[in-house]
Amino acid sequence: MTKTLLINPYLTVAGDDPAQPSIMLSLPYLAAYLRKNGFPVKLLDVAGEGCENVIGVGAKKRYGLSDTDILDAIKTEAPDVVGITAPSTSHITDVQDMARFVKSVCPKALVVVGGAHASSNFKEVLNDNNVDLVIIGEGEETLLDLVRRVDGGASLEAIPGTAFRKDGAVHLAAPRPYIENLDKLPFPARDLLPIEALLQRSGEGVNYAMRKRFVTMITSRGCPGSCIYCGVKSVWGHRWRGRSAANVVDEVEELMLKYGAGEIHFLDDSMSVSKTRLMEICDEIIRRKLDIKWTTPNGIAVWFMDKALLRKMKQAGCYRLTFGLESGNKETLKFMGKHYDYGQAREMIRYAGEIGIWTIGTFIIGFPYEKRESIEDTISFAIKSDLNFAVFYIANPLPGTKMYEYFDKEGLLPKDNKSIVRGVGSKYFSHEELVKIQSEAFTRFMRTRVSRPGLFLNKVRGFEDFKYLLKLGGQFSKMLMNSRKIEKEGTAVLWKNSGPKKR
Repeated sequence: MTKTLLINPYLTVAGDDPAQPSIMLSLPYLAAYLRKNGFPVKLLDVAGEGCENVIGVGAKKRYGLSDTDILDAIKTEAPDVVGITAPSTSHITDVQDMARFVKSVCPKALVVVGGAHASSNFKEVLNDNNVDLVIIGEGEETLLDLVRRVDGGASLEAIPGTAFRKDGAVHLAAPRPYIENLDKLPFPARDLLPIEALLQRSGEGVNYAMRKRFVTMITSRGCPGSCIYCGVKSVWGHRWRGRSAANVVDEVEELMLKYGAGEIHFLDDSMSVSKTRLMEICDEIIRRKLDIKWTTPNGIAVWFMDKALLRKMKQAGCYRLTFGLESGNKETLKFMGKHYDYGQAREMIRYAGEIGIWTIGTFIIGFPYEKRESIEDTISFAIKSDLNFAVFYIANPLPGTKMYEYFDKEGLLPKDNKSIVRGVGSKYFSHEELVKIQSEAFTRFMRTRVSRPGLFLNKVRGFEDFKYLLKLGGQFSKMLMNSRKIEKEGTAVLWKNSGPKKR
């Protein structure tokens, strides 16, 4: 029977990048689906297995197993099909390394690449002769179809949901319909991961979790939004699909019993599209009397919130919400494809804080046409709100997004390799200037919070809350000090020279 090996590549980051190996869900979902349908599957989490192994590579560092260990593991498994995940454009070279390793020891193995980057950039991925096929979008049914064909000796040409090479050209097969009933999917095969090592590392590293053992989950797929910077729709599509409340809480309970999880991080791209379903999830957690804390680190839509829902979420264990607010300037908000009422957002932030839920706002600066005034509106919105914390990101034009097209049109992308985009500037600011503005924005925001201790003290409802307050205080003090170092004197000059126009 056809043997499949799924590989999560090692993680290579810049020296100051805080990213670390973590529990990923894409490959465990694929593994569980193959296993459910009777096919043997193994998972090689190169980053996770070697999460304590840090190798210096010039100005970068690499988390994961050594080359020798990787080659030995692949050779030992001797797979017929190898699936490699490529979720991020910035780590595509790690993916290419894995494909090369596979072909060097198992030249007859079929190498398949999937994930957000592969879905958006299948032509570039297939330019690597070590890659045989690319899976576009949702992968469970496509990978199963592919493995069945390999097992039966059938043609692999034009499998729905794939891109492939033929006669020296890249071809895109017909799209595969999305899975309608997500409840039919088995829970991710986390048992194939080095989960204890990852849980221990996540608990010891810099994190903002209230409880030490936290596990990630996804309760829905797809997003109805049209944000120009988001590449999620390349995998999950625009139409939102949610798991049932009972199915979601079944997995929560399993994670508590099987892995001792005290906290769940819901990584949905749009968990709150259905307020009815979210309310049902909360009711189910309460009905089962589960002692669980949970949060939404990927963000949750503030415009779907209301007071009754927030109260229910708090009662069910929600202690922190991240709101994707992105801009405090109406024109920039419209440009990026977001629409919400600022007054409603401020009220939901205020009320969430009042009932004891910590709030974080995420913002993006440096859109291609964004001027000084727009960035100042964003910083001002963050400061004047009742947010506990704010995170300011610099716009990153991911290939396959509308924002990428704008940056390309204005000649703002790197000339040598437009597929791996990082560290770009806008029409009005260099990337270095945006980094300084980013640091100053965070510093200005945090300074205002020092004078508003009530925003933090009102979250303390017990000893666990008090310990969490101390933890966050220590970590954000370090962040503030680092931000001041980056800011230096250049930012003050920058803001002075590009100051707001008289109105």
